[in-house]
Amino acid sequence: MTYREMAGAMSTNGCTSKPGKGDHEKWYCPCGQHMTVVTRPGIVSPGLVREAIRRLVCLPKGWLQ
Repeated sequence: MTYREMAGAMSTNGCTSKPGKGDHEKWYCPCGQHMTVVTRPGIVSPGLVREAIRRLVCLPKGWLQ
């Protein structure tokens, strides 16, 4: 999955981003209690995709499809 696809899915579901270190961005869910880190730009590894799904629990089921 590309960074652009993942960022678009998170933005559509109300997540907000803040810059992190280097090529990382911190993404916060709409409630503000859950956070995940995603690398940009380019391809996001399958492990990071699974981690984002696991951490952003307040998003609706199937939000990243």
